[in-house]
Amino acid sequence: MIKKKSQLTLFLFGFLFFGYGVLQSISTDPNHNFSSSTLEIFIKIVSPLLASILILGLYKALENHQLMKSAFAYFLFFSISIASFFGLTSVLTGSHATSTNPYIYGLSFYTAYFAFQIINKKINFYSAYIAANPLLLLTGPIAVIFSSLTHQAFVNRLNYFLPFFVLGLFFFKIVGVPLTNFFWMLDITSSIEVFIFGIIFELFIYFNFCGLSLIIYSIFGIFGVKIPLNFKQPFSSKNVIEFWRGWHRSLSSVLRVLFYLPAKKYFSTPVALFAVYISSALWHGVTVNFLMWGAFHALCFISTIKLLKSNFIRTSTFLMFFAIIYGRVLFADSNTKRLFEKFIPNTGDPMQTLDMLLSITPLSSFIALAFAIAIVMSEFFFQDTRYFKKRNYKFFRLRYPQFVMVIIFIFLIGSSTGIDYAAYGQR
Repeated sequence: MIKKKSQLTLFLFGFLFFGYGVLQSISTDPNHNFSSSTLEIFIKIVSPLLASILILGLYKALENHQLMKSAFAYFLFFSISIASFFGLTSVLTGSHATSTNPYIYGLSFYTAYFAFQIINKKINFYSAYIAANPLLLLTGPIAVIFSSLTHQAFVNRLNYFLPFFVLGLFFFKIVGVPLTNFFWMLDITSSIEVFIFGIIFELFIYFNFCGLSLIIYSIFGIFGVKIPLNFKQPFSSKNVIEFWRGWHRSLSSVLRVLFYLPAKKYFSTPVALFAVYISSALWHGVTVNFLMWGAFHALCFISTIKLLKSNFIRTSTFLMFFAIIYGRVLFADSNTKRLFEKFIPNTGDPMQTLDMLLSITPLSSFIALAFAIAIVMSEFFFQDTRYFKKRNYKFFRLRYPQFVMVIIFIFLIGSSTGIDYAAYGQR
């Protein structure tokens, strides 16, 4: 258990880090009123803490009612789905959203955390400080692991975790942010462009979400707290089963405890997998595209199991890339009419799209795309080599790659353009 002093220090640091980040973003936006924005920051920090204390109170009231406690855990997990259904919060497509309700900011993360802890019977008073930590509400991870590292010397922690910070900053700022300049392609429905946008948007989500997760992971580690490494080189995979073991791992842990294990007791593996993916879909948003996304990935996962049993290794790898790209197309577009149009074969006008790409997209975005493709390809093609096989970004944490990333960051940060936001931190 983390000491009270460490809890308070982390919470206060999270408060300052979150507040500084938001104030920096609004200071460059002339349409924002400073006083109202400051009040919004205060609400976004205090509301999760008050909500967490309320959840603890309700849990205590149900202490002697095991069935009610379990039902309460599932209600908490799906509370974000209820909020999404009634329009109280944005659907989590990954595109930039500005309509987040500040009073329920972070709802998806702190309720998932409490649901996990209630089912595992590991909830106590200090859970409120963990659940409501502003750093964890920026973009996760869900704190399914939260243990002390203070037995390690500060210098040792700094040496180990600082490279994660450098890598995360490079992923987020140099690779992720410039890729937002391709977002106009979301409106295009011709087949080739849909395929290309699926690749680009997958890369954006990875470098945005993973980059911020690595930054948060490093900050907690330096402060002496171990939290989940939310990504473990997901593209160092040969099939979708391995891919999902490396993608948003904290949510996967929650889904496994709440849905897969209980469903597996009474139903077959395919039914349990559908329960997991449909629940995950509803957590992201109660929309047609997410229900399709959940069913699609469940089918791909089940198909992969059958392919591997029949020793069709290469086919399962091809299916992985198909699932990743077209799964992201489903994920990205909550406009049902436009989404259906995208799956009707249509050649469109590729040359016109190419002209638009070259005329309106800044050079920094093409550079970022080149970096993104190179990094993902290195994860995939070198996955069995010494510095990649443990899937903990070891190669990118070596001295020379770190030096190269710092130099590139210094040279490109001034010319990097795009929307600076957390793709998974809008609610």
